[in-house]
Amino acid sequence: MAGLRTDNTDDEDAISFQVTFEKIREVAKTIRSSPQRWDTFQVICKSYSIAPVTIPLDVPTRWSSSYDMGEQYIYLAKPINRFLDDCGLEHLKLTTSEFEMAELLVVFLMPFKRCTKRFECNAAEPEIDYVFFAYDSLFNHIEDVKTALEGMTALAAIPSSSYLLDALYKMEEKLKIYYQKTELPTVYGDAMILNPRCKLSLFETETWSEEDARKYSDGCRRRFLEDYHDAVHDVPTNANASSSSSSKRSEKHAFNGDDEFQQALLQRSAKRFRTDYDRYLDTPNDAWTQALPWWRAHHHNFQDLRFMARDNLAVPASGCAVERQFSVSGRIVSWERSRLKGETISDLMVLKAGLVRRGLKLREMDIAVEEDHDLNLAMPPLTGEVPKEWQDSWWLKKTEKAKRSVRPFISNLMAGVADECEEDIYDEA
Repeated sequence: MAGLRTDNTDDEDAISFQVTFEKIREVAKTIRSSPQRWDTFQVICKSYSIAPVTIPLDVPTRWSSSYDMGEQYIYLAKPINRFLDDCGLEHLKLTTSEFEMAELLVVFLMPFKRCTKRFECNAAEPEIDYVFFAYDSLFNHIEDVKTALEGMTALAAIPSSSYLLDALYKMEEKLKIYYQKTELPTVYGDAMILNPRCKLSLFETETWSEEDARKYSDGCRRRFLEDYHDAVHDVPTNANASSSSSSKRSEKHAFNGDDEFQQALLQRSAKRFRTDYDRYLDTPNDAWTQALPWWRAHHHNFQDLRFMARDNLAVPASGCAVERQFSVSGRIVSWERSRLKGETISDLMVLKAGLVRRGLKLREMDIAVEEDHDLNLAMPPLTGEVPKEWQDSWWLKKTEKAKRSVRPFISNLMAGVADECEEDIYDEA
């Protein structure tokens, strides 16, 4: 436990986010270090009417794991403090200032957790159109915190501000690497424009220039005209469609008027012709609808554009589902099973996927199971989600406290978190 503080004072000069999370990580390991300690912790949790769960360890390859570890610790703070007292481990208890820093970091990481969760849960809605908005929000969030840390604010005065600022710059550089990958596949911009909730509204914000908006809009229009406008699409026909087209042909051939007048009418209509893309952009944004249901209801109004919407909006926002399958195969093909045939491995993966789809999991899997194996912890992980009722109450409490706080940045940050989460993950009562 080198580097961990052993006193319980509120001296902020010796506190950093790194030390705080080292303590949290050490507590998470201690609770599961032996069956006796785990039994003691379970009894304490039940005395507070809390379902016993372990604290998930942060994993370098999973962005949201630090958030999960911090939030779970805050939720279990009372039973944890009593557990450390009973076991004579008072030196692992967070001081008041350390606990406030843990809360601050959880508040800061919340938007990243929200985006991660939304991209992972894209089975019903692919949400490819959400990518640009997510990146825009995260970059703005990082920029706001950087400005506060570099300025004359209360946040810049905390001892760990330089550590947090350095982490923010590294986080921003990492995020830019992933953001640059959205430039070549045009599906991200096209899907956002073809979502009736978004269209070109994101480009009207201050962070986007008129040139950027024109580039994405013109590119989407060009791809529509080249690949979809008046193109031959493989669409199943029915009797009604056939009769309708035949009646139109009959009407066309039945015209016996003045040929010169007919030509003038055709020229005038050609000047007033607007493509599906133009007519779609003229329709008002529908902020309360989902993209795919909207297109199912309105596809008949856009005979060509609907095919472009189908090809773009069906793309999933992330490959989390595929990545999980690689993890499953890695657990199946362990060194004890090195002689399994490829067909057997494939069949086992299909079987497990079928059981999970039907809610018949073989056993609960924890995101840190591989790390736990390396740590040789005595007790297996017992996963569980923080109750939504507690989340609502905690975020509301932090928001009300921030409104009375003398720290302007913390107040603005927490107030913004409450506003953003009102209709998303943390829905306030």
